[in-house]
This record gives sequence, structure tokens and C-alpha cells, in this order.
Amino acid sequence: MMVQFLILMVTLDKLYFSPLGKFMDERDAAIKEKLSSVKDTSGEVKELEEQAAAVMRAARAEISAALNKMKKETQAELEEKLAVEKKKIEAELQEALGNLENQKEETIKSLDSQIAALSDEIVKKVLPA
Repeated sequence: MMVQFLILMVTLDKLYFSPLGKFMDERDAAIKEKLSSVKDTSGEVKELEEQAAAVMRAARAEISAALNKMKKETQAELEEKLAVEKKKIEAELQEALGNLENQKEETIKSLDSQIAALSDEIVKKVLPA
């Protein structure tokens, strides 16, 4: 019985346990290799993340510069338009003031003639001829 047990153990060892152990060792080695490659690629991932961050910073700086340029151009254009409109308004104001001055002079002349006519009437009424 002991011999049969030993033969069974040797047979199981050769046919079952040795291939199973070999398979387990190979699988362990493959897992270790994958882990080491993952650790190696984590450095690459960090580099890619840093590159992406650098690209984003550059893009933000470029967009900011473009926005500032656009703001300056728009501001200059608005100031130019404002100056043109201000000149137009000032010209219209001067014209309106000139018209008012002319109307004032005409009114004063009209009043002077009316004052003279009233003075003559008052003198005629007060001093009988």
C-alpha cells in the first residue's frame, strides 16, 4: 500500500504538480513583467501630462494675447469714432449757437425799432404838439 501511495505521489508529481507549478511560475513572471512595464509607462504618462499642461498654458497665453490685441483694436476704433462724432456735434453746436446769435441780433434790432416807435408815441402823447 505504501508503494502504491509512493507511485501515486510520483505520478501525480510528474503529471500534475510539475506542469501546474511551471504554469504558475510562468504566470507569476508574466504578471511581474506587466507590472514593471506599467511602472515604466507611468513615467511616460507623467511626461504626456506635463506636455499637455504646457500646451494648455501656451494656448491660454495665446488666447489671452489675442483677446488683449482685439480689445486694444476695438478701443482704438471706438475712440476714433467717438472723436469723429464729437467733432460733428461740436460743429452742429457752433452752427446752432451762430443761428441763436443771429436771431438774438435780429430780435434786438426789432426791439430797438419798437422801442423807438414807442418812445415817439409816448412823446407825442405826453407833449402835445
